[in-house]
Amino acid sequence: MNSDKTYCLITGASNGIGKALAEECTKRNMNLFLVALPESGLEELANHLSQVNDNDIKCLSIDLTLPDAPKKVFDYAKTNRLTVNKLINNAGVGGENNMMDQNPDDIDTMIQLNIRATTLLTYYFLKEMKGLPKAYILNVSSFGAFLPLPKKCVYAATKTYILFFSRSLHAELKGTNITVSSVYPSGVTTNSRVKETIQKSHFMARITTLQPSDVARVSVKGMLKGRRIITPGFATTLFYILGSLLPYGIVFRMVGRIFKKSS
Repeated sequence: MNSDKTYCLITGASNGIGKALAEECTKRNMNLFLVALPESGLEELANHLSQVNDNDIKCLSIDLTLPDAPKKVFDYAKTNRLTVNKLINNAGVGGENNMMDQNPDDIDTMIQLNIRATTLLTYYFLKEMKGLPKAYILNVSSFGAFLPLPKKCVYAATKTYILFFSRSLHAELKGTNITVSSVYPSGVTTNSRVKETIQKSHFMARITTLQPSDVARVSVKGMLKGRRIITPGFATTLFYILGSLLPYGIVFRMVGRIFKKSS
């Protein structure tokens, strides 16, 4: 990868936080390498963003849960001489149901996308990024990584993996040219269904809710500053601090009441 241009790779870029991240990075005059599912509107987004400024935008439609997908993303970058100096692992999927009522295929998809794809994409691009003057990795987790979440146990577990994967990698790369950041948003109004769910939720869930554009702005700013942990929004940051100080049993009971109300 010896191109004079550098690119920011964003997965799950066609909607929600991923789309907002692509828009935020475009505002910051970054060249983009966007990855998302086929027929998800990725090409339309790339065409739209290409009209904002003269920056180069490449896109690849692929299902990251497929076994060879992360390697194909890396190979596409090498074939097209895209020097990736910013890797944003955003692609992920959630769900809400009692563990015994979940579909095993949905569970497998969640694990493959939230854990495997993020891990392997980081692995493949890491060696190339170490040869650059400066590089950044941003992993999108969830505030659920810090808490026990009834009816979201698999999702919370995958996001907790991102928490410890990011913190361990940060420690491993400390003092190098690569900074590793991870972001932990709470509720984000990504679509109408999510908005309706949030409106019916507990007060604490509602006051921590943010727009995707707000999460993207704080995330990219934190990434470029090399912040290890990013908690978007005042209320989310406050709850993160309180959760670090309060006994775990109290936090567990509070979260249980919140999710009982939400469901």
